[in-house]
Amino acid sequence: MTCTPKATVDWLRFRAQAEPRDILEALRPMFGELGPLLAFADPSRGVLGFKHSLQVKAGGADIGRMDYGGESQRGWVRVDMPGGGCSWVQDWPAAQALEDLPSSEPRRVDLALTTWEGQINHDMVVDAHTAGRFTCGGRPPNLQRIEHSDPRRGRTCYVGDRKSDKFLRAYEKGYEIAGRSSIPQDMRDGTTHINGHPIEDIYRVEVELKATGSVVPWDVVHRPDQYFAGAYPFCADVLPGIEADVLQRRPERAAQRDLEAALLNVRTQYGATLFTALKAYHGDIGAVWEKVCGERDNPALVSAGVLLVDHE
Repeated sequence: MTCTPKATVDWLRFRAQAEPRDILEALRPMFGELGPLLAFADPSRGVLGFKHSLQVKAGGADIGRMDYGGESQRGWVRVDMPGGGCSWVQDWPAAQALEDLPSSEPRRVDLALTTWEGQINHDMVVDAHTAGRFTCGGRPPNLQRIEHSDPRRGRTCYVGDRKSDKFLRAYEKGYEIAGRSSIPQDMRDGTTHINGHPIEDIYRVEVELKATGSVVPWDVVHRPDQYFAGAYPFCADVLPGIEADVLQRRPERAAQRDLEAALLNVRTQYGATLFTALKAYHGDIGAVWEKVCGERDNPALVSAGVLLVDHE
């Protein structure tokens, strides 16, 4: 009997302007009978400018982490739930509770498709790239192939730029499962089947969607097949009959990037001078500002629309 391909959520990152405890309560319904076991653990220093961090666990199993606090974060809490945590979710429609949190918005959602009977393989991905099945307008995304002299280490394809809106990873999942097994190495090397399926027939395609130049709606969590199929023409090929949904571009993002680049240039060229000046003026940023701020707009930035959008 042929397995029906089905995309699943394999990573969820979102942010909300809510208390960590309220976010934890909103997560509970997604985990069904494990929901009451969710608890905070291992407090530590936050990352990316956040002051605090808390691990989220269920009965000792790692589910994810929350980073929060810090004046520069303006009340945002950042939640990361990697693949291991997502695998414990029993009810994805219950993610509506996360969507209902104040200012809640996904920042990254990974969608994964695992096939067990050879429906997809390494050569298909390479051939699809050659045929332009990863091109979505503009230049074709770059393909990186990773292969090893030991075939049991498996082969991997990366398509696109990890820093962009979309990124695809495809790899021989059967060999990856066998390689991280807890059984002894000599027994692992002799593994030929997993759950009754030949190890070489098990393959996985992961699509990483990020809210950089596009909006990632909560609908991605509720309709993973449609957004997986909409990521690249190849993804629609391996999920036939699915009505594809495509992420919408954020028109304001180009203007935001222009201002970010301009300010980074100022920091690079004059950051050290401004820092020394601030110390010389005993921390009086207003006095330094009066010395360096101009009196006219930058025409190029105004034309790019930087005054029409919000900036963080």
